[in-house]
Amino acid sequence: MVDFYDELTYETNPFPETHPGNLAALGRLFGIQTTSPQQCRVLELGSATGGNLIPMAWHLPQSEFVGVELSAAQVDIGQRIVSTLELPNIRLEVGDILELDAARIGQFDYIIAHGVYSWVPPLVREKILQLTRDCLTPHGLAYISYNLLPGWRMRGSLRDLLLHATREVTGAAAKYNTAIAALERLQQALQGAAADSQHYVQKEITYLLAAHPSYLLHEYLAGENNAFLFSEFLADAGRHELQYVCETDLHTLFDTTLSQPAQTALADIEDPLQHEQWMDFVQMRAFRKSVLCRADLPLERAIDIDVFTAYFYSANLRLKGKENLNNTKPVIFLTADNNELSVTHPLSKAALLYLQDVHPYTPDFEELYAKAATKVRQAGGKAFAEARSELVSELFSLYSYRAVYAHLTPCLHRPEWPEHPQATALARLQAAQGWECVASIRHQVMSLDSFSSYLLQELDGSRTVPELVSYLIAEVVAGNVPIPGGRQAQTSGKGLEKEISANVKHLLNVFARHGLVQH
Repeated sequence: MVDFYDELTYETNPFPETHPGNLAALGRLFGIQTTSPQQCRVLELGSATGGNLIPMAWHLPQSEFVGVELSAAQVDIGQRIVSTLELPNIRLEVGDILELDAARIGQFDYIIAHGVYSWVPPLVREKILQLTRDCLTPHGLAYISYNLLPGWRMRGSLRDLLLHATREVTGAAAKYNTAIAALERLQQALQGAAADSQHYVQKEITYLLAAHPSYLLHEYLAGENNAFLFSEFLADAGRHELQYVCETDLHTLFDTTLSQPAQTALADIEDPLQHEQWMDFVQMRAFRKSVLCRADLPLERAIDIDVFTAYFYSANLRLKGKENLNNTKPVIFLTADNNELSVTHPLSKAALLYLQDVHPYTPDFEELYAKAATKVRQAGGKAFAEARSELVSELFSLYSYRAVYAHLTPCLHRPEWPEHPQATALARLQAAQGWECVASIRHQVMSLDSFSSYLLQELDGSRTVPELVSYLIAEVVAGNVPIPGGRQAQTSGKGLEKEISANVKHLLNVFARHGLVQH
């Protein structure tokens, strides 16, 4: 069995949970004096084309980044991007993890291994853990993601199917096409299926049919794909003098995510790590994103909420429906990927509305509380405006679900654009490279369609908004770029001008909210 890393470039997007700012904030909650993300060293093992690491280097110019990737073809792509952007603080190297050592690459405040640990042989896994211990600074943190038992067993059944279906096929394109045909056949066969396991498989098939080809090939048809019990991972980490801190999905640490009967059944398990293991069994988790530190580092297992209120906050949410700031009726906020988030306390609602208005700007807690309290009072909810502790509690809950983000350092960007809007060189380059998404200032994914990609490339600061609109109208008429929804056939003259103008202004708002427009 072969892997396809040279034949098909792996789609590497920014992963917000791996960002040193996110890891630093998590570590502080557990008593670790993590290094500021503004001045740190970061190592990524399996950095592919640099899609995760390059945006970090762009936005954190005083920090240093090193990416190591086995595929020379992928490193070459990343190096060309680094060269074009003239980034002096990042180095992408071709390298074998087995041949790395601390004497050569040095010490790092943050180490990232996303999508690597489960997909390599045992010897390489051991080396990853050894490198992590040897290369971590005393207060450093490592992020390692991996497939998890028992939940992976259901997804593993699809891997069994795809390995069988493609057993006599060679080449990435042929393997992919054969795998898609097999998935479509299984999808048809499962129509009307009643078992929960079959519903799970149907959902995964739907995801795979829409996913980038690289995900299917590298996840389901890779030569190695291993899953572990959480307790097994902890034991392996412990042998290398590493200890577990938390998950980047912080809410998974708390049994409030379980049903009441499940909470009762696990209530007598005092060891928090054993408790997490049992939660995996109950919830059938299939994947973990674990944060580790050195075993000799003192760790506070009880999260310090006072530390949390010293952060700066952001949230990229949209209100659905009415505000309801004078009562505790739930309101719905939509996340960037349209998941619904129910919020009840008026102060929390008002705080999220403020974060929505100013994103990507990051207020501190006192500013956020003051703005929210004023808004609640003005709406007639005076009785709720003084409930500071309730805001702290609900804000932390939202943070634990990654609906709200917490930062050690502020972002002062406002959702505005100048008379001559100019996108960052990073965003313009990503669009010009044909990427289907770009990295936001918060290291999140912003998807692009053909029109938004074209507009982003044209934001070089040389045109006003009316001039951009005129230019894009000419391009649409010439057939060089479509407008969203493919409505050119029904739109002409004043209608076309109105359509293009509305789209440009909407997208400029979106770009500004994602920190893609220079001020």
